[in-house]
Amino acid sequence: MAPTVSIIIPVFNKPLYTYTCLRSILTSKPNQSYEVIVVDDASRDDTGEMLRAIQGIRVIRHKDNQGFIRSCNAGANIARGRYILFLNNDTIVEMNWLDELVRTFLTFPLAGLVGAKLIYPNGKLQEAGGVIWNDGSGWNYGRYDDPDKPEYSYLREVDYCSGACIMLPRELFWAVGGFDELFAPAYGEDSDLAFKVRQAGRKVLYQPESEVIHFEGVSSGTD
Repeated sequence: MAPTVSIIIPVFNKPLYTYTCLRSILTSKPNQSYEVIVVDDASRDDTGEMLRAIQGIRVIRHKDNQGFIRSCNAGANIARGRYILFLNNDTIVEMNWLDELVRTFLTFPLAGLVGAKLIYPNGKLQEAGGVIWNDGSGWNYGRYDDPDKPEYSYLREVDYCSGACIMLPRELFWAVGGFDELFAPAYGEDSDLAFKVRQAGRKVLYQPESEVIHFEGVSSGTD
């Protein structure tokens, strides 16, 4: 039976981050059924050995470094879940994070893409959804502020959500063309995906009840 969610984690080196991320998924004890797909983008350290020692995950290993975007698309290609969730390996997920994301889709039929509240390890807010200005530049709403403030604590529509933790229906992901590899190796793909989701008539939502600690900057690219 196919899982409800396919969690796709692209990695390049940094096995301790990846292990900590995987452990947090397990200890968060989601009620939703899920599979974990780790895409090892030709890591040059002990990542491969570490992944081989972990049971219950699916692993794709690239012989050559493909970059973050192609790694995400590769994971999505073998995903079996109704929903795809892209998660950076430099994250620690909190309790109920996955269930709250799924609940958003069940509660709001027009939801197309849902992102979590991202928090820095020091407890400061990293992002409560993203804003795109008229000149096309992006901004992490609430950056460095107190994540518990009321303005960051309600479900709402946003321009985009950073790709560190986003979920969308698998069929919709491919209907809009997946991550556009014109943005390869990384950066800009998350806002582009959000715009394509809206063009398809669906909403991009920020879900504050799903909290994820994000160390930021570890997952993308090569050294």
